[in-house]
Amino acid sequence: MSIYPLLLAVHIATGLAAVLIGIAPVLTRKGSRAHRLTGRLFSLCMAILLAAAWAMTALKMNSYLLALSASATLTLFSGLRVLGRKRPDIRQADRAQGLDWLVTLGIAGVGLLVLWQVATGRNVGPAATSVALVYGALGMSLWDLWRFLRPTDWPFSPELWRYEHLWKMLGAYSAVLSAFSGNFLRFLPAPWSALWPTLLFQTLTVIWIAVLVVRKRQQMRAAAA
Repeated sequence: MSIYPLLLAVHIATGLAAVLIGIAPVLTRKGSRAHRLTGRLFSLCMAILLAAAWAMTALKMNSYLLALSASATLTLFSGLRVLGRKRPDIRQADRAQGLDWLVTLGIAGVGLLVLWQVATGRNVGPAATSVALVYGALGMSLWDLWRFLRPTDWPFSPELWRYEHLWKMLGAYSAVLSAFSGNFLRFLPAPWSALWPTLLFQTLTVIWIAVLVVRKRQQMRAAAA
């Protein structure tokens, strides 16, 4: 008996749970008990979902699922790991460890594999969506590698970890929402049925971080006055 249907059932169930639970950390007050609890539940659902996705990909190669798994894995992993790398300027332990390098370089390698599959016609699944996911994963990989190499250089600030955590966890949520929309909201035209969550949450992330940066600068000016 094939294990694939069981993995698929686990993948779908935890994906639906992540879609439902994942909006709670966005709406709750940051740092609150509710935010931390729902964030942990979302991360647990995502971890199980991704484990099933990687296992399914190993059993049956699918370029789209591979690209989505790589993108979601990096956003979730890096979004959580950055919570332990808040002040690399004052704590050596807050700098990137071997696991950070291994996962980031591994995901970048998977992204390049998917691009090769698309370029040579060996891809399985929607090529446009796969390429969009890969470019997002590669962009984040390059950002993280720069932060690993030069943790206290531009654009480091004591508040940078907040912006990174926000950007990456919203990216993880948009990835699972993209998969949900692409598979269940069939009334939307492809590839936009799978791309709209990414476009929406990228825009939201830019606006949200800009507001936080402006607010922080206003607080600093008020404190200095």
